[in-house]
Amino acid sequence: MTHQPDSHAFGVALQPIHDAEGHHVADRLLYRHQVEAGDVPEVAVARALATAIYELDERSRLGQRDLVVDLPEEWLERPDLLPSPASQIIIGVPRRLEINDTVLERLAQVRERGYRLLIHGSSLRGNIPTLAPLANLVRLSHPDELDEDVLRALRLRGSRLFADSISDAEGLERYQQLHCHYFDGRYLAEPAFYASRPRGRHGNRAAQLRLVNELYREDVELQRLYELILQMPHLHVAVLRRANSVHFSHASGQAADLRRAIPLLGLNELRRLVMTLSLAGDLPSSKLRIRMALIRAYMCCNLAAPFQSIDPEEAFTAGLFSLMGPLLEESQEELLDELPMNESLSAALKSREGHLGALLTLAEEQEGLEAEPDERVSGDQLKRCYLEAMEQADALMSHL
Repeated sequence: MTHQPDSHAFGVALQPIHDAEGHHVADRLLYRHQVEAGDVPEVAVARALATAIYELDERSRLGQRDLVVDLPEEWLERPDLLPSPASQIIIGVPRRLEINDTVLERLAQVRERGYRLLIHGSSLRGNIPTLAPLANLVRLSHPDELDEDVLRALRLRGSRLFADSISDAEGLERYQQLHCHYFDGRYLAEPAFYASRPRGRHGNRAAQLRLVNELYREDVELQRLYELILQMPHLHVAVLRRANSVHFSHASGQAADLRRAIPLLGLNELRRLVMTLSLAGDLPSSKLRIRMALIRAYMCCNLAAPFQSIDPEEAFTAGLFSLMGPLLEESQEELLDELPMNESLSAALKSREGHLGALLTLAEEQEGLEAEPDERVSGDQLKRCYLEAMEQADALMSHL
């Protein structure tokens, strides 16, 4: 992600929100994009969520803070796509939402899942008996938006007041007199938008559709998920980033490879991640490059098999991630700095050091037919490992 002034580029910003004591306690997700023919609101929101939750590096992301997300009505109809963890997410309900029994039931279900609802003060007027019980927070666009009796009733219900549209010090003071709990920090500084590099929508669609299919089967096979995700580099990286985010890694430690990351996330989180990124159109890939990366990965894995001191799964990861930057059209160096890598894996990928680095070098040389056998690996072994790697990669991709 790079800071870019281009107003036509898709970009996201995390606008700070502070409490009454001035502590940075939450962020509001903002996004902008060039509207094109056929665009629907769900896609823009999905791309913003994909960037903020699944792609930004940990230093730029939320950490333990809450995230305020304004969602269109269409997203409220698909609670399985709501971002997680629910305890950190505050969902902004659309101002012009038509209130009826179906909508009220849907909002109640969202709350039951552990999400908090942020409802506009203007939406409450005329709907206090039905909406007020669902409002964890009430957004005030002006200090006089609701009268004191209504505000008192909301406080008694446990609803918190969110001060929005703060224009000056006088406005801030008036909100403070209302005992607001949250204050949008835009009055302190305009948000800095970060524009992502444009990504194609031509990804490995067959694998993507099979993955979605697999995710929603009653008898989900983790091995099958693993094989399909391997063929989508952008999703592979997103799974690792998510598994190693603060929410998932604090109790279980870091997951440096895909096999460990999938069960760590769990099926529900994988569904959210895959469906959000699919809707956002952020699964670019090249089947030729993927095949090259898989051959190298299997080659490293096969070469590691005779050595008890080398983890074959770690060798596979080294081979695969040695080409991950080119696959994603990103800086290899920046990508490796961001992802969780143990010391030996990092040394192998960055400078070809250690046992893993030696295997990776052999695999690369074999690709160019320049590998030299030695006392540890014979010429026959090199050829056999390479031919087996080609068969394994082709077998994996033939599932399509």
